[in-house]
Amino acid sequence: MSGETGSTESPDSRRIVVGYSGTDGSEPALDWAVETALREDRPLTILHCYDLAHVPVLGPAPPDQQSELIADAADEVVAGAVERAALVLGRAKVTGSSILGGAAGELVTASETAHLVVTGSHGRGRLLGGLLGSTSYTVTAHARCPAVVVRGEASLHPDAEHRVVVGVDDSEAALHALDRAGEVAARAGAPLHLVRAIHPSVDLHTQPELGPMVYGEAYAIDHARFADELRGYAADATAELVERVSRAHPTLGVTFEVVEDSPGLAIARVGAGAGLVVVGSRGRGGFAGMLLGSVSHTVIHHATSPVMVVR
Repeated sequence: MSGETGSTESPDSRRIVVGYSGTDGSEPALDWAVETALREDRPLTILHCYDLAHVPVLGPAPPDQQSELIADAADEVVAGAVERAALVLGRAKVTGSSILGGAAGELVTASETAHLVVTGSHGRGRLLGGLLGSTSYTVTAHARCPAVVVRGEASLHPDAEHRVVVGVDDSEAALHALDRAGEVAARAGAPLHLVRAIHPSVDLHTQPELGPMVYGEAYAIDHARFADELRGYAADATAELVERVSRAHPTLGVTFEVVEDSPGLAIARVGAGAGLVVVGSRGRGGFAGMLLGSVSHTVIHHATSPVMVVR
C-alpha cells in the first residue's frame, strides 16, 4: 500500500467502499457513495489503485525514482477525494487508500468486509487505464457484498419521488435482490416497483419439460396458450413476491408489472429515472429460464440510474 489518508480507525464491516480514479468518469460514483454514506450513517473508504505497467514516465527522473513519483501522485489523488468527502461526512468517517495493484481484484477483496462497494460505469484514471470500465463488470460479478454501478452524470438516490425498481424471477438470487431492494426503499421512504420480464418465444424452447402444457396433438406447439399460461404464472408468482416484501415492510408502497421483453432491457427501461435499480447477480428462473448473470450485465450497460447487483 502506497499511502492512506483520513481516519485511522480499524476496518468496519459495515463500511461503503468506492473505487476512485481521479477523473470525471469516477466523480459521480464518489458523489453517490458520499451521499449514501451520509444517508445511512456509515464510514466511507475511497480506494484508488495504480499499476506501474500502465502509467507514463513522469518527467526526467531516473527509473528508480519513477515508482516513488507515481506513488506520490496516487496519494495526491486520494487526499483530494478524502477532503472532498470529509466536507460532507466529517473527517472521522472517511478513509482513503492508494494501492499498487489491479482495481478489480482490490475492490473485490475490499468487498469481503464491506456493506457496499461502488464503482463508476466507465472512464480511465490518469494513473490506471480502464479502472471504471471492465472493472465495474468484474466487481459486480465477484463482489462478496452488494455492488453498485453509478451510471450517467446525475447522482440519483431513492426517495419519495424516485422509486426503487427491482428485477425478479423464480431464482434465489432474485429473492436476495428483492429483500435488499425492500430494505433500501423502506429506509429511504421510496416506492418499490417489481418488474418481471417474460419472453414466450424464448421460454418455450428453453423449457421443454413444459410439453404437457404447451403441446397439442401430434406435438404441435400452441404458442398462444403457452403465452397465456406464462403471463398468468408470472403475474401470480410476482404477486406472491409483493406479499413477501409487504409483510417485511408493512408501510412500504409496492407495485409490480409483467412485461414481454428481454429481461435486461426491460428492467433497464422500466428503471429509467429510478433512484436505484436492483438485480440479482446470477440465477435461473425455474419457469421463465431467466439468466440473471447476463441480465445484470445488460442492465448495467443500458441503465440510466444507479444499479445495485446483489448476490
